[in-house]
Amino acid sequence: MRVLSFLAALMMAAVLSACGGGGGSSGSNPQQPTVLTTAPSALRMPLGVVQQYRVYGGVAPYQVTSSDSRIVNASINGEVLLINSVGQGNANVQIRDRNTGVVTVAVTVGDPLALSLSSVTSYVGDTVKAIITGGTPPYRVSVLDIALDATINGNELSLLLKAVGGPFDVTVIDALNQTAKMTVEKIIAGSPQFNLVPASVSVSENSQAPITLTAIGGVGPLTVRSSDPTLLQATVSGNVITLTTGSKGLRCVPATTSVLIEVQDTRGAFANATVTLVDNPLGCGLIVSSNAVTVIQGESVKVNLSGMSAGGTITVQSRNVEATPLSTPWATASYADGVVTITGLSTAVTTTSGTATVTTLADSVNAKITVIDSGPPTQNVTIDATVLRKVP
Repeated sequence: MRVLSFLAALMMAAVLSACGGGGGSSGSNPQQPTVLTTAPSALRMPLGVVQQYRVYGGVAPYQVTSSDSRIVNASINGEVLLINSVGQGNANVQIRDRNTGVVTVAVTVGDPLALSLSSVTSYVGDTVKAIITGGTPPYRVSVLDIALDATINGNELSLLLKAVGGPFDVTVIDALNQTAKMTVEKIIAGSPQFNLVPASVSVSENSQAPITLTAIGGVGPLTVRSSDPTLLQATVSGNVITLTTGSKGLRCVPATTSVLIEVQDTRGAFANATVTLVDNPLGCGLIVSSNAVTVIQGESVKVNLSGMSAGGTITVQSRNVEATPLSTPWATASYADGVVTITGLSTAVTTTSGTATVTTLADSVNAKITVIDSGPPTQNVTIDATVLRKVP
């Protein structure tokens, strides 16, 4: 009997061992695996956009937190995860389920690193300056040639051209090791006569920033002429020539285009510079950082706007896209300082024969936000907005 009792106890121990013991769960349940998301574990986002992903697995309801709401706002509605980039830097987004399962998304927010000049040709002794945008400060610069010195002060890159030669690559690197490159195509021997510096410069057609040239050696007063004032208008003050956006209101070109800037002094001598407007294959004019957004009722998302005309006024309009549009839209929009803010509403009002009927959001609805630039030239862009009911 003792032998049989021992064998029975041994068999029971083997069964308990195979089942993982009798003292609670060892972790994941095959029927309810840990929480997962379609968002990548490492996510890079430009500033001011909203991206949508799915959350699944684990045990609902889900909760989401951001380690730094100054950089990333995150919200969850059922299985829909929204990540909104509101500031540059790094933050972790954590999604948890009811069983405390967790998945983490490491988010890096920052506009792509860029330089205001893509290439330049100028003279020995000249200092060329370019503006750094996007990326994550602080910036540093790499130049692999002694023909020029490069320094950075804040977001301004300065190049001192010391010797004849070229082409030379200049690379700017940000704190996250993103890079942006410009090329000094040629450094020319300085002339004692009459020159414009830089002698040539290339900028993106999307740029609206003024371009400054300096006249060296001429006898004032100077006069200036642009070969295409519809793209670039030129003015002169002393020996400084300033190029601004032309009468078109934009610098958009069908293909990469060169504009000749010609300066004449009182002796009749001429100095020339060439400004090349580089065609952007992604488009030119009014551009939004996201053409489609999802917003939860009572919350807001932000979309960056660029390519505005130099003197235009920006207005926004919102409308519903149902077969019979409601009198009031499900989403409102406003504009300020290059940002369109879209807010989801929980109700809409239909007015028929003077009678107002309030409709409450049941699940999800679609709205269109139209951003209008008064110009010149007049232009507009549309943002598709999906408004989701907030799940308690």
